[in-house]
Amino acid sequence: MIYLDNAATTAVNKEILASYFALLNDQFANPSSIHKAGQDTFRLLTKAREQILHLFKLTDHEVVFTSGATEALNLAIKGYALANSNRGKHLITSSVEHPAVLNAMIQLRDYFGFELSIIPVDEEGIVHSKSIEKAMRDDTIMVAIMHVNNETGAVMPIEEISKIVKTNPKTVFLSDTTQSIGKIVTKYDDLDMFVVSAHKINGLKGSGALMIRKGIRIIPLSSGGGQESNLRSGTSDFPVHVMLAKTIRIALEKAREHYDYAKMLTDYLRNELIKNKDIEINSPNQQSPFILNFSLKTKKASVVIEALSLHQIMVSSISACSSNKFVGSSVLSAMGKSKNICNNSIRVSVSRENTLDEINTFLKILDDTIESIR
Repeated sequence: MIYLDNAATTAVNKEILASYFALLNDQFANPSSIHKAGQDTFRLLTKAREQILHLFKLTDHEVVFTSGATEALNLAIKGYALANSNRGKHLITSSVEHPAVLNAMIQLRDYFGFELSIIPVDEEGIVHSKSIEKAMRDDTIMVAIMHVNNETGAVMPIEEISKIVKTNPKTVFLSDTTQSIGKIVTKYDDLDMFVVSAHKINGLKGSGALMIRKGIRIIPLSSGGGQESNLRSGTSDFPVHVMLAKTIRIALEKAREHYDYAKMLTDYLRNELIKNKDIEINSPNQQSPFILNFSLKTKKASVVIEALSLHQIMVSSISACSSNKFVGSSVLSAMGKSKNICNNSIRVSVSRENTLDEINTFLKILDDTIESIR
């Protein structure tokens, strides 16, 4: 199988899997228990938090373990907005955010009386910092802008946006960094809140975290025994959380090397795809090298994707979180693309495991498939 859908999920690193099963066998006590076995697991959990903060070079944040990025983003957005509505009820996000962000914001607007500014993007799918600056108000309490778009790979200027947000002491900056951890280097300390999802970086599904700057007040979305600093109650999935620290370490230690390798693959892929007159490239030139999005001008992407899968080549259309809804890409629509282009996009997302031979095989089968479809 040629797997080119790594933005949807990745294969679990065998080292992570082995360590997880060993930990699951040997350390299974509840970290909240006061007996020795429980306190042993508590200490390991505490060490995992410290390791994660060290890996991200953070000194003023804390780690809240979650089931993944979706939960982390909902906790950050709803938890902060509801806890700080007395300071203001204006929120800012962009038109190309992941549904976990955009829908959470819309829910706050529609059901809890918040005002929401949805910032448009340019033709390359990029949010401009000046647009954020223009939308900022005295009662703005949160700005949520992703780092890397999950469909096109567009990289947002989050460092510039962070500087703008900091001009208002009431406002916090949340960035969805799901597609950038271990891929695009940034200064994480500039972000008030950001998230990580293990299964996007060869870790375990059901594993993630919210990094939140100390002093930021949020309320929990579920009540219970007060685990995770009273922000996420419930018995800790201790082995999964400990493995997240190792997953992040492996992802970060060779981030530059993996970036360069992915760029070689997608640069080659882009240069070959533009030779085909039936293809329009949707990803900007300065995209994350791990994602390349293109559309078929005269063929149905769904038919081509199915044909490719019959040849054991796995690619996707829109985000995996939306692809079963049979609708066109809202991200491409926000970029001003035509309905036909929005409805017939294909996303190729690579990892360090892919090879140039696999890319060439994909290109050949793609050409043959397009040619055979009437």
